[in-house]
Amino acid sequence: MTTMAPDCSASADPVFISSFPSARLTEADLSTLWESQRFPAEALRARGGTLFRVIYRGRRTGGAGPDFRDAIISGPDGLLQGDIELHVRSSDFRRHGHHRDPAYDGLALHLVFRNDDGHDTELACGRHVSVVALADWTDLRAREIRAWIAEPPLWQEPCRSAVARLGADATGAALDRLGDLRFRGKAALAARELRTSDPDDLLWSRTLEALGYGGQRELMLAIAEGLPWRRLRLRLAGLRAGERAAAATTALAGTLDNARLRLPLILRPLRPANRPEARIRGAAALAGRFTLRGIQAHLTPHLAAAAAGRPAALVRALTVEGAIGRARAVEILSNAVLPVTAADDPLASEAAYRHLQLPARYGPVRHLHTALAGAVPLNARRQQGMLYLLKRYCTQGGCGKCPLS
Repeated sequence: MTTMAPDCSASADPVFISSFPSARLTEADLSTLWESQRFPAEALRARGGTLFRVIYRGRRTGGAGPDFRDAIISGPDGLLQGDIELHVRSSDFRRHGHHRDPAYDGLALHLVFRNDDGHDTELACGRHVSVVALADWTDLRAREIRAWIAEPPLWQEPCRSAVARLGADATGAALDRLGDLRFRGKAALAARELRTSDPDDLLWSRTLEALGYGGQRELMLAIAEGLPWRRLRLRLAGLRAGERAAAATTALAGTLDNARLRLPLILRPLRPANRPEARIRGAAALAGRFTLRGIQAHLTPHLAAAAAGRPAALVRALTVEGAIGRARAVEILSNAVLPVTAADDPLASEAAYRHLQLPARYGPVRHLHTALAGAVPLNARRQQGMLYLLKRYCTQGGCGKCPLS
């Protein structure tokens, strides 16, 4: 019997605030309240009167998983650092299937309007997390809630004023520097791996990993480990050009089945383009394309043009109609291909990286896109700089200390 993943795309039905029947509270309203912190400290009480205090309310994610990441909460037993999940009713946590999803195991607090379960929230790992129900406080102050939602937040991340303080050019230059640091870190790691790895094997593994961004990274890495490039190329070498992609699809699909047996199954809604079967079709097409000359030899002739500001041919070399679009090809180049080719030609590889256009906007750095509000032109390099900020500052309690502060 097939188990369907729960549909968490729709919010739970809104509830009426008891003393103000015309005002209905939704999950989006709770997110606004939490992000703007427009409520008094005494509202954050769990069952039995346990009081919590917000040190940092975390970052709104906007994607799958908890609603806010990397929050810091003060409780009676010390500091809690983790994620925040919001629901209108506490029972929505189980209704959405979150109690089976390890992505929620890092919760520090479950904020709801009404605790209709009457107990703490149990996570997939067996841990219980406190539920804070605003209804215990808002039943007495319902008229104030709508005013809080309408008013501006009391605090915002310093990056939201970066353009006003530093100017668009200086803000962009800071992201450029951070993007270069992130690229050089990836290139240094690739150089260490190349001491014991064949370049094409490493390029294949990194490419499959990049194809897995969006929820399938570990699975695609397991496929690359199960079927390295040197073995796949041998299978394809004796075939006609028109037969290679189909043969590669069959070989990769078998490896996918084996990988699924070794990895835990996590039921999580995925866009059709992010499903492993779709990614395998793209990888198989690339394998057929690279069979004769090899991966590095196929891509290197396009590197000089990309370094000179004409990356279109290099992007096309990794694009597969109906399977790998331009945005994904740019991600493969910035995260996989160019850091590896930098071992042989660091100047051209880094120059090509700097000319890559912005791929799809990354959900984890949505807060930085919002902060810049379109005032700074963005490309792949600058979004990589945002990821550098995310990894080194936003997720490490460094808000207010980063180069945009």
